[in-house]
Amino acid sequence: MRSLIFFLLFILFIIAMDLYAYRGILHLASFQPEKQRIFSVGFWAMSALMSLALVWAGTRFQHLRDPSRLFGAMLIVGIFLMLYVPKITFNVVQLMGDLTLLAARLFGLKADGLRAYFLFSGSTVAVILFIMFGLGMIRGRNNVKVFREEVKITALPPAFNGLRIVQLSDLHLAGFYHHPEHIRKVVERVNLLDPDLILFTGDMVSNFSEEMDPFIGILAGLEARLGKYAILGNHDYGQYYRWDSKTEEDDNLERLKHKIRAAGFDLLLNEHRRLSLDGQSIELVGVENWGKPPFPQFGDLEEAMAGTDPGLVKILMSHDPSHWDLRVRGREPVSLTLSGHTHGMQFGIEIGNLRWSPSRWAYKNWGGLYGENGQFLYVNRGLGFTGFPGRVGIRPEITLITLVP
Repeated sequence: MRSLIFFLLFILFIIAMDLYAYRGILHLASFQPEKQRIFSVGFWAMSALMSLALVWAGTRFQHLRDPSRLFGAMLIVGIFLMLYVPKITFNVVQLMGDLTLLAARLFGLKADGLRAYFLFSGSTVAVILFIMFGLGMIRGRNNVKVFREEVKITALPPAFNGLRIVQLSDLHLAGFYHHPEHIRKVVERVNLLDPDLILFTGDMVSNFSEEMDPFIGILAGLEARLGKYAILGNHDYGQYYRWDSKTEEDDNLERLKHKIRAAGFDLLLNEHRRLSLDGQSIELVGVENWGKPPFPQFGDLEEAMAGTDPGLVKILMSHDPSHWDLRVRGREPVSLTLSGHTHGMQFGIEIGNLRWSPSRWAYKNWGGLYGENGQFLYVNRGLGFTGFPGRVGIRPEITLITLVP
């Protein structure tokens, strides 16, 4: 019942947005009667089709068991955002114009051309956003970038000076289920970086262990001298699908763990490993997902740290960056924490020192390197996508971190 009410309100919201946008476009375009009829039929047919598609996607998303079909549902969401983010933006500017026009009339001021100015400005911004979202789906989701960082670690053993760590995160393999060649190119690119260590920080899949099937052999091709390690993210537990039973859900998770290991990863489940070079060592700690509610809190840092050597440098893998801020920073002897999860919201601006994403409203640390009192956090922006099948301004990421003393 609650879902039905939500969808009814959502459809009413879409209709309201369309009515107001329709009014503005007619004012701006000044169609001839015959062309206006053609435009009206096309406009409202598209609105009706979009509403029906959203209802289908919204009611079926948690019941789509076949991972090959998940991309279709996400594509509907993507088309909706491509159409309605520009439309909402146009309406906001149109409303600003209407309010300004009303104020001008109340005070007896001349307002010739005022509405046209706002409508033209709003339509220009809307067209730019429409193009950006379209390119984000066509090209943005595959436009991988290697982010390089040098991290200075106090008391780093000399043998580990210059250690090259490649961090990967948030593959969400359902999005590439029909495009394994993209993941193959990622593997080739990672191997060309000549890593000493490959660390995967969670969300291998979006829901199902079967998402990994086309990629096990491909991911097995990742090579690093000191091995490759993985942890689980919130999506890996399969909690975004309505399972018939808890047993079915648990079996899916166990199959996923088996497949991650079959791809050559050492899966750390609240565990640690000692890495040694030339008789010197550091420790790698990996926890299960720990995030702010409603995200699961299966991570147990105390259990993972049990038996570690207090005198050794520690690197922590923890999917959700909230963990570092709430449980690690200033509390635990961890030099570097590697996280993912945020995706940078798959939307934002990163040009030089200008960095902004809606992620910052939910996460203090949403992308890149952060540090405080000799402790560092790196948040990987992810390689995959969820919800919106694309990226606008926030590129998919391979991270190369070099450790120095």
